[in-house]
Amino acid sequence: MSSLLSRPLLMTPTTNDTSNFAAEQAPIALTVTRLCGALAGQRQVVRQLPVVIGRSRQCAIRLSAADAEVSGRHAQISFDGHALWVEDLGSANGTRLNDQPIGRAALASGDEIELGPGGPRLRVTFDWPAAQWVGNVQGETYHLGTCEFPLRSALRFPIYGAGALCLLLPLWLGSLVAAVLFTPLGLLALLLGWSLTRVNITITPLCLEYQGVWRQVTLPWSEVTRLQVDLRGAGGRRATYAIFGSAGQSLTFQAADYVSGVELAQLIVRRTGKRWEPPLGES
Repeated sequence: MSSLLSRPLLMTPTTNDTSNFAAEQAPIALTVTRLCGALAGQRQVVRQLPVVIGRSRQCAIRLSAADAEVSGRHAQISFDGHALWVEDLGSANGTRLNDQPIGRAALASGDEIELGPGGPRLRVTFDWPAAQWVGNVQGETYHLGTCEFPLRSALRFPIYGAGALCLLLPLWLGSLVAAVLFTPLGLLALLLGWSLTRVNITITPLCLEYQGVWRQVTLPWSEVTRLQVDLRGAGGRRATYAIFGSAGQSLTFQAADYVSGVELAQLIVRRTGKRWEPPLGES
């Protein structure tokens, strides 16, 4: 689970034709380290995407002519607005990502690309900046700015029902004493139910904002010190997330559903550059 949360969302783009992407300044800088091959040890910083890898002189990441396993235009790294992708360009010997053959796959910092069996290996590292592309709760479109993840509790429905019952019971009994006793309880229950509908987390370029039932927390990304996830609830599908800040601030939440919970957790990882870890004392 922790490895899943640390990687970009594996969402299918609207097109697989990456040739449609014009080379442009990327919001992140990639450091490409050649681990083996004729140019082993060399590093290259890439700021224009998409970028083609191969032996051809036209490739921005150019391999040596001595690397016989590599095609002229072997693979390509592109950015689609929310994630980095590595794609094989129909090479003769194929492309592997972390020892797994791929056609096209999302790229995470530290991943290793192998160009042909036993061919040159490249390690790609990068850091997402503070003002990164973030996604909406459905994960269908991405924009630079803010997005909200509602954390509405299912308990609001029975609480609303209890409140309505407390307000209707005095009318049914026709008793002034019952009205005095139950009306305040009914109003309190309705207020609590309304509060449960307002619980949400807002992701902004600068901070995370938590609107809870009883309190509101604003935690700048630069002050986040640790991410913790407890997967023991309902076989991991009702995970409890905790975020800790350097000033002693912390917040704990459960997502409304498993899918939006994983997406929210991934966005927090991309904002902070940290990994979700189990509670202290657990492996």
